[in-house]
Amino acid sequence: MPFVLAVGVTGHRADVLPAESIPLLQARVRDVLDRIERSGRALLDAERDCFAEFAPKLHFVSPIADGADQIAAEIALDLGWELQAILPFERAAYRASLANHGARERFDALIERSACLLELPGDPDRGLDAYVMTGRATVAHCDVLIAVWDGLPPRGRGGTGEVVQLALTNGTAIIHVPISEGGDTRILWSAFDPTVVTVADDPAVARPLDQADVDALLRGLLMPPPDEQEQNFLKRFQRERLRRIRTRIEYPLLLTAAGVRRFRARDFTARYADAETRDEWQRYRAGCTEAHNISAGIDMLEESYSWADRLATHFAQTYRSGHIFNFVLGGVAVCLGLSAFMAPHLKFEFAAFELLITLAIILNAFIGSRNEWHRRWLDYRQLAERLRPMRTLKLLGIAAPDPPGTETNPVPKRWIDWYASGIWRAMGCPSGAIDRACATRLGQAIADHEVAPQVGYHERNAKQIELLDHRLGQIGMVLFAATLLVSVATLVGLGTGSDYVTNYGNWFTLVSAGFPALGTAVFGIRFQADFGGDALRSMATASTLRQIEQELRKDVALSRAADLAEQAARIMLADLDEWRLVNQQRDLSVG
Repeated sequence: MPFVLAVGVTGHRADVLPAESIPLLQARVRDVLDRIERSGRALLDAERDCFAEFAPKLHFVSPIADGADQIAAEIALDLGWELQAILPFERAAYRASLANHGARERFDALIERSACLLELPGDPDRGLDAYVMTGRATVAHCDVLIAVWDGLPPRGRGGTGEVVQLALTNGTAIIHVPISEGGDTRILWSAFDPTVVTVADDPAVARPLDQADVDALLRGLLMPPPDEQEQNFLKRFQRERLRRIRTRIEYPLLLTAAGVRRFRARDFTARYADAETRDEWQRYRAGCTEAHNISAGIDMLEESYSWADRLATHFAQTYRSGHIFNFVLGGVAVCLGLSAFMAPHLKFEFAAFELLITLAIILNAFIGSRNEWHRRWLDYRQLAERLRPMRTLKLLGIAAPDPPGTETNPVPKRWIDWYASGIWRAMGCPSGAIDRACATRLGQAIADHEVAPQVGYHERNAKQIELLDHRLGQIGMVLFAATLLVSVATLVGLGTGSDYVTNYGNWFTLVSAGFPALGTAVFGIRFQADFGGDALRSMATASTLRQIEQELRKDVALSRAADLAEQAARIMLADLDEWRLVNQQRDLSVG
């Protein structure tokens, strides 16, 4: 994980800032950036093992409007930060809207020095809406927001007060730089009052700008969760290695035995799944980023997602196979024990086989529990599905994933939240020009290449596991029906004094006792895997995502597309959270 820290700025325009306040504001902004950089570098030096061996990256995100935006951007560049500029509308029109010739010259110089430039599809004739969109984009791409602000509530759309409130409710930390001489610079962060959702004028979320609070802020934002167990989970993820051949194939064999699908060579290796993932990302690039000339920095994201997805798929098959192994062999062990009645001369051999099967079940459960197949599957699947929608959220420029932790306490509590936040941060701000026509095409492209494939996946998944659940139910009914027939035949034979009960009694005992054991094993597989519940959840998710897909195809504006993309990400994560809640207690154990 590279060490990246992004700071944004929002502030009043030049006509609001008193001329005599400019030197004081410059000094205050410089002090803020100095403190943040000093704290960040100290944190990196102290926690070097948590980050990759790359030079730290300091990003500064600014709309570079006249006034506070330009002042802060110039100071950041002087201090060696990388400038990422976001414009509310097309460059020439935005330049013309600036206060005076001097502001336009400074704008030109800042554009020349910026590392990336994002032009949003705002309308110059509806400037307030455009500035709201710019504020949203700035908040989406920064960890800390410097607000050069008079401290008053929002007086209308698009103002600094509205951006501050947006940042606070989104969990973004704010450093309030007052424009008056008497005010004190302070930190506003919802994590300072983690019990309720707070507003900008609530003193419970405010702290003075001292180095200790800056250090605590950056540690909370940038470091993995302090919980020792979560740190161990993260270290295990970083050490993960996969073999080329999958040895646990019980689950695909079950699908074949139930008539759901054929057994395939690809069930032995991840090579085919890896190729499918690469092809899917290539289609996304061609249809979304490359087709619209937007650079969204998704190379690292693709690599991280692909690895997490590959791990999740491996451990899903391993864990499911482990359960099938235990249940099936448990039923077989009962049948072997009963088989001794039919072949007394092989009683020792049957007992030895039964012992070996019992030991195999215990060993399988021990290895699965010790190696945390279950927990690793759930964690890696959640990580992969947190990472996947980030490509679309980043592409839209103004969208962002929900903050880690909770709405009231946006600090990562789990390592997967920290990791996903770090990848989002490392991607930086996208670069390119999004006009209104491009925004419409983007919505349709996202429907085609992001949402529709997820709808298709959930529909296929629901159909497959529903069929599997149905077939397993049929197998179980056949086993119990056979038991019922044998029991009836036994009773009839005993009642009529027929010889077949005596002649075939051992076989009747095997069926009447062994088949229920096998039927119970089949039921155990169904219950443990919750195939029926998974099918229902997948269909519900597909239905909701289908509605979002249809909305994205309606020539939507960029803000609407961003809202829909964020909601789609939430829906997929909500589905995963519910799925995890159902499955997390179903570990691989024999007790």
